[in-house]
Amino acid sequence: MVSSLFDLTGKKALITGSTKGIGREIAEAFVDHGAQVAVCSRKLADAQAAAAEINARVGRDAAFGLSADLMDRASLIAAHDAAVARMGRIDVLVCNAAQTPEDYCSMLDYPADGYSKLMEGNIVNNAALMSHAARPMKERKDGVILATSSGGGVHPGYSTVPYGVSKAGLNFLVAGLAAELAPFNVRVNAIAPGLTRSWSMEQTIRHNPAAMDVFMSRVPMRRVIEGREIAAGMVFLASEGGKAITGETIVMTAGTAGNGAPPDA
Repeated sequence: MVSSLFDLTGKKALITGSTKGIGREIAEAFVDHGAQVAVCSRKLADAQAAAAEINARVGRDAAFGLSADLMDRASLIAAHDAAVARMGRIDVLVCNAAQTPEDYCSMLDYPADGYSKLMEGNIVNNAALMSHAARPMKERKDGVILATSSGGGVHPGYSTVPYGVSKAGLNFLVAGLAAELAPFNVRVNAIAPGLTRSWSMEQTIRHNPAAMDVFMSRVPMRRVIEGREIAAGMVFLASEGGKAITGETIVMTAGTAGNGAPPDA
């Protein structure tokens, strides 16, 4: 039996980037706590397949798939509106999709154009989606907006600074929007994961195996965080148990990360 403090029964959620990794874990956890979820991916077939797998597991019509690309602002807004048309409203928006760096390297070697893509996806387009979703929440005086940030956006880490800059901007966005919406009972928070088992992490290791040793050396608990641990935090923030929290970025990094110095400094 789910504790009433963490019960999401009847809640309608839209989760971007939710066919794999952290996003998929969030979708699974929300469904397990009673919510209906719109699963989003750049490819509609992938979103529909993930939703079908979730429904088969839980034995109810708990999920459906939508197409949404973080780098296509219009598609994000369209996905939100399609989810509202299907479910009637969005109680919880989770901005989980992220634009990741083309490479994890020294700031001196990272191309300036790469920053533009990171800012557009992780800050500008998320801001557009959050603002769009917030208007009906504000009107009915109820709603939750959540974002998946990064520990790199709180503490700079060598080779992750460009990505961290975009996530630091996302954290600032969360704090500002939360202050604006607090009088209307709409809460806005973020979780900043550390090194978490995910599809993107697997891709990083595949292209740069040595990166894992560097990352792991800077995790005080010397372990990879599981996606379900981040999902548990999202359930908490979306539920009755998290009603006193807004404007916060909750850091879940298995300890404070390094200071951005290269490994051989």
